[in-house]
Amino acid sequence: MKKILCLAFIFSSVLTGCSSGIPINAHSSTEEFTLPPLNTVTQSYIGEEMIDEGIKVTDNYLIVKRTIDGVAYDIGKGDYKHLGTEKDGTMYFSHFSTNGGYVVQGPFIDPPFALSPSEKKGLCVSTIFVINATCYEEAETEVVNKSIESASAFQRTLIYNGSVGKKINISYREFSAGNARQAFTNNVEYDMSKSNIINYKGAEIEVINFDNSSITYKVNKYFR
Repeated sequence: MKKILCLAFIFSSVLTGCSSGIPINAHSSTEEFTLPPLNTVTQSYIGEEMIDEGIKVTDNYLIVKRTIDGVAYDIGKGDYKHLGTEKDGTMYFSHFSTNGGYVVQGPFIDPPFALSPSEKKGLCVSTIFVINATCYEEAETEVVNKSIESASAFQRTLIYNGSVGKKINISYREFSAGNARQAFTNNVEYDMSKSNIINYKGAEIEVINFDNSSITYKVNKYFR
């Protein structure tokens, strides 16, 4: 029974990471954006956004610039998302990379739980049992604040597709987590000989000039 309880405790610790004392208090920053500014003369080329609107999710990331081939751990070049910060400012990052990096332990070594950069120690690997269990002074790292595609990110755009005679073609697209939503993708054609004002989903655009390579315009209203 004692062995079972011990194994249960270790398994629980692996899942939660609580035994390490590493704080899990990071919060993403969510921000709405809409481009370009209203009533501003703007030029877009074929394939570029005329209106770009959405929500971006921003986090702190640890950038490991060069792969570390260590005795205890191999740490791959990549970006690692923020987990939490101590009161003294020490930051901890996930050992899972968002773009192909990795942290792999050697034989008979405890699995990694978090990474932490330090001016004195370099890049440290923590386990669920020991904070800064192994450190690599030769590590080349940087902490940056950046926005990436996220499951909670949303975007919708109007894209210029060129012209034929007096008619221009525009695509409307919606994206979720960086992927186009096929049910919300549409191509629309406007006859500029009838009006230089185009409307789509509440957005109003005044077309100033256009050809088959670019369009000059002003956005009078954004999407509803």
